[in-house]
Amino acid sequence: MITFLATIQYEMDAQYQEKSMLTNLFAEHKFWGWAGLLLIFITICLVLFFQVRSWEEEDQDRNRM
Repeated sequence: MITFLATIQYEMDAQYQEKSMLTNLFAEHKFWGWAGLLLIFITICLVLFFQVRSWEEEDQDRNRM
């Protein structure tokens, strides 16, 4: 009976393993994973920098009038 219950428990255990491209990128290709994150971070910073700069120029134009 215990063997039967152990077999049932074994069959009920999850056999699913997630295959994520992002996880594989950091596990197998650490350089490209970190380089990609750095590129995303730099891109976001540049977008914010130029957006704030644009807002500052608009404020200066309004103050001149």
